[in-house]
Amino acid sequence: MIDDNIEPFLPYKRPMTKKGYFKKSEFVYDEYFDCYICPNNEILKYTTTNREGHREYKSNKNKCKNCKYLKMCTNSKDNTKVICRHIWEEYIEKCEEIRHRSDYKEIYSRRKETIERVLKSAKEYHSMRYTRTIGKQKIELQVGLTFACLNLMKLAKIMDKNGWGHPKYLYYITKYYLLYLFNRYFSIIHIKKHIEKFSICFLSTL
Repeated sequence: MIDDNIEPFLPYKRPMTKKGYFKKSEFVYDEYFDCYICPNNEILKYTTTNREGHREYKSNKNKCKNCKYLKMCTNSKDNTKVICRHIWEEYIEKCEEIRHRSDYKEIYSRRKETIERVLKSAKEYHSMRYTRTIGKQKIELQVGLTFACLNLMKLAKIMDKNGWGHPKYLYYITKYYLLYLFNRYFSIIHIKKHIEKFSICFLSTL
């Protein structure tokens, strides 16, 4: 989103650090040397990247066992402090910067009127709580079709409200728009089998 010049206004999540322990923010990340510096000015070096996409930084256990801040830092048996940094941490930091902007509260308050309302409808009435397919391309199709139908439903209500014609005239718009989307991902046989069903399902919700 950030690479596409879209600013995400995300909710704040409190740190999950145990009481009496150092927070992650108290460990300084050195971007040039790719390491963390602890409150006692010792270095945590990069060791590996786990399957969840987190880069792990570990301290020197020989130095940590005699550290005066050990009880405030870690309770590991081998006296090693581990900090995880996501491979997309720089984007998370940019989101945090946006959260501290003066216009954040005003824009964030509009989420419930716009995007959250649409997402709730998608989850409750259009099976968006779970994916029905496997693979990025197929999931993109499911999400694209779902929100395309939601947008068409919104357009139909606007047209009806403003007296621009009966919403059922959107049947053909829906049919050929879905035909275009299906044509990008599925065979013609698959399109003929499902396109009418999608159009009828759309009309039944109006």
